[in-house]
Parts: sequence; C-alpha cells; structure tokens
Amino acid sequence: MRLSFNTTGPCDPERHYMLPPEERLPDLLNYVDEQLYFVVHAARQTGKSTAMIGFAKELRAAGKLAVYCSFENARVFDDVASSEAIWLEALVEAGRADLDPADRVPDEAPGVPKGARLHAALSNWARVVAPRPLILLFDEVDVLATPPLVNLLGQLRAGFATRGPGRFPTSVALIGMRDLKDYLTLAKDGVATNPGSPFNVKKASLTLRNFTHAEVSRLYAQHTAATGQEFTPEAVERVFYWTQGQPFLVNALAYQCVGRARQYEDPRIEGTVTAEHIEEAKEKLILSRTTHLDSLAYKLKEERVAPIIRALLTGDEDVAQDSDDFQYVVDLGLIRRDRDGIVIANPLYREVLARQLTVNTQGNVGPLWWRWSTPEGHLDMPALMREFQVWWRENADALKTRAPTGYTEATAHIAFMGFLQRVVNGGGRVYREYGAGRGRIDILVEYGGRRDAIELKRIRTKDGPDAVRAKGITQLSQYLDQLGLTEGWLVLFDQRKRRSWDERIWTEDVEANGKTLHVIGA
Repeated sequence: MRLSFNTTGPCDPERHYMLPPEERLPDLLNYVDEQLYFVVHAARQTGKSTAMIGFAKELRAAGKLAVYCSFENARVFDDVASSEAIWLEALVEAGRADLDPADRVPDEAPGVPKGARLHAALSNWARVVAPRPLILLFDEVDVLATPPLVNLLGQLRAGFATRGPGRFPTSVALIGMRDLKDYLTLAKDGVATNPGSPFNVKKASLTLRNFTHAEVSRLYAQHTAATGQEFTPEAVERVFYWTQGQPFLVNALAYQCVGRARQYEDPRIEGTVTAEHIEEAKEKLILSRTTHLDSLAYKLKEERVAPIIRALLTGDEDVAQDSDDFQYVVDLGLIRRDRDGIVIANPLYREVLARQLTVNTQGNVGPLWWRWSTPEGHLDMPALMREFQVWWRENADALKTRAPTGYTEATAHIAFMGFLQRVVNGGGRVYREYGAGRGRIDILVEYGGRRDAIELKRIRTKDGPDAVRAKGITQLSQYLDQLGLTEGWLVLFDQRKRRSWDERIWTEDVEANGKTLHVIGA
C-alpha cells in the first residue's frame, strides 16, 4: 500500500508516513513502572493519540495488560449515569480490539450504584488479570462535562491508595489538551486542590513537543525514499518556518503538494517540491478552512482567549503569564514563549488568526474605488494610505461597534489589516509579525515583484505622542534594515480622548539612517 501524509486521526504505520512517537514522549515506561497516575497533554493533532496507541502496544508486548480507549463519545452527556455507561462501553470495545477474551473487562457485578460502576469494574478487572498489572490510557478526557469529569476523577482517586496487581489499575493516563491544573480545578469544583490528591503528580504531567527541523526532514525523506520525489532543503526550511514543527501542519503542507487537494481539484506536484510550492500550499491550506484551523479560529471568541490574543495583536498590553487563562491558551497550542517573549505558536497560525479577525472588515470594504496599482504593477502605497485614512475616518465608529467580541481595543489594527488584505487578495502576499511586548505590528507586503514594509502603532491616552512617534521611527528603521529596504510606512493610530479627526489625520516624511519613512496619522 502506498503511504501518505496523514491529516485526519491517529497515524497508522501501515498507511502513513510517521516518526516514532516515543521520541517525543520519553520516559513513559518509567511512570508506569513507578505506578503513577499521569497526564499527557498537548494541542489537538500533535500526535497524542498516535503516541498512546503505540505505547499501549509496547506495554502489551512487554507482558503488561494495557488498554487505550477514548471517552470522546461521552462528550454529549452532562450527567454521570450516561457518561459512565459510555466509559464502560469504551473499555469493552477496546478490549475486543486488543485483548484476548480472558483478559477483557469482566461483566459487571449486579447492584453497583451509578457513579461507582467504573471503580467496581476496574477493581474486578484488576483481580481477574492478576498478577499482571493493569494500565489504562484514557483519551479525550478533557471533552467531558464537569459533573462526569469530577465523578471520573473521584472514582479513580478512590482506587488510587490500593492500586496494584489484583486490586486496582496500577497506572492511569489522562490524555487531552489541558494541563494537570485544569483537571485538578475541575475535580474540586473550582476549589483549591488538596495536595494529597493522587492527581497531584505534576512531575508526571507530560506534553508532546513539536517536530524538530531534523525530524521534518526525516519525515519527508520517507516520501522521497518511497516515491523518488524530493523536497528541496529550502522547501523543508519554509515548512519549518511556517509550522515550527506542528505535526498536523507539517503533514498538511506536504499533502497539499504531493497528495490531491480535492477541495481545489489541484493536481499533485510531479517533480521536486520547492519553496515556492510550499508558499502556494500554505495559502491553499489557509483558504481551505480545514477543521483544524477552523477550530483554532473559533477559540478566538472565548472569554479566556480573547484578552490574550488581543494583547499580542496590539503589542502594548500586559499579559499575566501566571494566570490559568494564559496556561489554557498555551495548552490550546495558540501561543508559546520564546526568546522574544509571548508569540503566536507559529507563523501559519499567526496568519490564520489575523485573517479570521479581519474577515468582516474585508467584506465591508466593498469594491475598490481608487486606482490602487501603479502602471508597473506594484501597489500604489501613497494612494493606498490616503484612501485608508479617508475610509478609516468614515468607518471607525461603526467598526468599533462591530469588532469581534473582546477585540475592541484592537479595532484599528484589525481595520488596517483587513483593508490591506482586501486590496492584496489574489495578487500578492501579506506577512505579519506581532507579539506581546513588541509595541507594534510589522507587516511586509509582496506584490508585483516589490516589497513594502509597514508598521502599525497606537497612541493611547497615557502615552506621550512624541515618544511613540520617535520609538516607531526607530523600530521601523530597524525593520527596514532587517529586510534590506530603504523606504517604509509608519501608521500611528491616535486613540487619545477628545482628539478631532483633523488632528488625527496627517502625513509627513522623515529621513532616518539613510531611509525614507512615511509617517501616517490615523
């Protein structure tokens, strides 16, 4: 069977190109040998299920009784009785798939009250398979409603003290997107957790890292070995840049190139895959609105997420990194810490989130009413900036009322990016850089063979306008140095109270460090 790049569900080594998942989750066996209950958490489609299915197989090969099962079917229930029935059914089905008949979960004992059936079944199962240890890997635990989740953890806690062969499962893994703290908080109904809880095993709260650059090369080399089709080093470099090794994105970009993207009916590339092919695949992936990317965009609306993403977008708001909400957004895979501070997890997500926030603005711009390109086919940046000032003046108040929930403070940034995207769509590319503490958004536009650099900043009531302007000029000069350009645009959004539009709208040219900077008030 010809292997393929997988973008749906767990990987199967007989059908998919894949890397050994244990390389990204070392020491799992030690946690089982130490009889720990632990959490494996990572963002969606990073390989958690693939890794844990493989780990269960590894344990069974070593003579242990290990079962992987998913509780996803219980997500629609908010009562314990219905959810508990699904958990038990999932264990029965998993046993049928992976275990000999004598090793499967035994029939339930009569008379066990609801809310205690799982504990009773697990105790009985451990007794039947003794002296072998029973290890359970429960996936999609984080999708459970709060009452069933509290009950699940309670039943597992009840057996923790007596765990061991013949008594209760010796090791249990809870698998999902969230870190241990969220489980503990939910287990205690929001009350501070008891340090004696068996789930207070922070040393065994594990996460699944992304692929390294070398691992992306190894994965793609499997395709080359199987088909002879190569990815140039520059193509691999672009993949790693856009994805930062996020497994779904790494596979999805490759699939866009060498598989058949049916939603576009694009033929696959027959020759060597180049960096330009990857750039095209990136655009198609963003436009395809896959479930993976749509789910990320949907998260932007959540009350726990919006303030943090807004802070990254404006660049001049504080982010409380010790908050539960911050850790939640990290666990979703939306953001990460790096040497530059808090940033969106990868450049491709950065594009997806920015475009999602600006989609309504793009739709409201309407037909372009001015000549926005030069006779040479470049963007007419002076004309674009003049028309944006006019449009912003006319629409700013309405745009604020229609801003995505939680993003009113970022209305100006969203408006400009939406306006620009509407102009560039279909004929060029827009690259954005933003993050906490940057104090700006850097934008690079490629259109008609020319590159234009733009920087967005805002002047708030508490800011000194001269200081903001001077800092913006320095930052834009540095950005132009980085890009090798000698001309750029600085847009300053004046958000001070009681400022008239005549005071806000202005234009001036500045020479700085041998560069021409066009400073625009808005």
